[in-house]
Amino acid sequence: MKRKDINKNIETILEQFEIRSFMEIGLGPKLRPSRLEAIDRLGISFTGLDFQPVCDTHAAERDRLGISPDRMRYVGNTTGTYLYNLIRLKREGAKFDFIYLDGHHTMYVDFAAAMACIPLLNPGALIAFDDVTWNLAEKEESLSSSEFYSRIYDLSLYTPDERAEAHVGVIANEYFRDLFGFREIPEFSSAGWKLLEAPTSISLT
Repeated sequence: MKRKDINKNIETILEQFEIRSFMEIGLGPKLRPSRLEAIDRLGISFTGLDFQPVCDTHAAERDRLGISPDRMRYVGNTTGTYLYNLIRLKREGAKFDFIYLDGHHTMYVDFAAAMACIPLLNPGALIAFDDVTWNLAEKEESLSSSEFYSRIYDLSLYTPDERAEAHVGVIANEYFRDLFGFREIPEFSSAGWKLLEAPTSISLT
């Protein structure tokens, strides 16, 4: 799914479902003013997570659009990953109707992050996963040729088989859908993008 289609998908979800609180994990550098305006117009409370400099850029765009920081906050990490910020949100008692995980795409980062999302979901809430078919093997050449990505992706941590695995696909399909009983919403899902609905209670057996 192309980025413009993903953005349209998210805005449609925000419009059609009863979303009062929305968290995006992995904002990325690209600014999406139409999404921010939709969130503001619909009265949705928004939390965005990423590296601190990325969060600062998005916060500046929020301010430029005149949106109140009371309902649109950015929580950045200066070291490590967004995992500890997810843990802090859980400790604060934060709950969300919709979480979008578009982060590191690897098992060692996003498996823990996805698990940390579970207590943050309201019963029947939605969680979306991007890059469900993405794998390190396909991106290995481009990752190693980029100074930025070569710093955040250590390919030596993975065997060839593990690099060929679709890590987000394992998380979304094998754990959330098949093990935890989240329901896939087909009209908003594709091979590479999944929208799942949380059950009212989660069994880990």
